[in-house]
Amino acid sequence: MKNNTGEQSAQGKPPGKKEEDKRKKKKNMWPLTALVITLIVSFTFSLISELIIGNTGLVIAYILVFVIILINIVTDMIGTAVAACDIEPFLSMSARKVKGGKMAVRFVKNAEKVSNICCDVIGDICGIISGAASAAILAKQFVDGTSIFISVLFSAIIAALTVSGKALGKSYAMNNSNKIIFMVAKTLSVFKKN
Repeated sequence: MKNNTGEQSAQGKPPGKKEEDKRKKKKNMWPLTALVITLIVSFTFSLISELIIGNTGLVIAYILVFVIILINIVTDMIGTAVAACDIEPFLSMSARKVKGGKMAVRFVKNAEKVSNICCDVIGDICGIISGAASAAILAKQFVDGTSIFISVLFSAIIAALTVSGKALGKSYAMNNSNKIIFMVAKTLSVFKKN
C-alpha cells in the first residue's frame, strides 16, 4: 500500500511506476496498430482504385491517379507539419476553448504517431497504389495501341509530380506548421462530439 512518505507499494513498485508501465505497453503496441491500420487503408484504397480503373475510361483513371498523388502530398505535408510545430499556441487555444485547440494539442502530443500515419502509412500506400494504378493505365493504353513513349512519359510525369509535390509540401509545412495543424484540427473537430 502507498503511504504519504513516498514509500513503495506492497507490490514493490514505486508510486507512478504502474502508469509508466502502462504507457510503455501502449507505446510497444503502436507497430501492431500501424500494421492493422496499413492493412485496412491499403486494402480499401487498392479496392477502390482497381474498381474504378478496371471499369472506367482512361480520363477517369488519370483523374484517380492524380487524386491519389494529391492525397499523398497533403498527408505528407500534415505529417511534416505535426513533427515541426510548437505546442504552446495550441495549449493556449485549448485553455480558451477555441474550436480545434484541444485536438491540435492531442496531435502534437502524439506527433510521432500522427506523422507515421500521414507520411508512412497513407503516404507509402498512396505511392504504391498510384504506381499500380499507373501500370494498369499503361496496360490499357498498350492494348489500345498507345506508343511506348507516351506510356513512359506518363510514368515519368507521375513520379515527377509526386516527388516535386512532396518537396514543395514539406517546405510549406516546415514554414507554416502551426497553421496547417490548426486547420486540420479545426476541420476534424467538426466530426467530434464534445
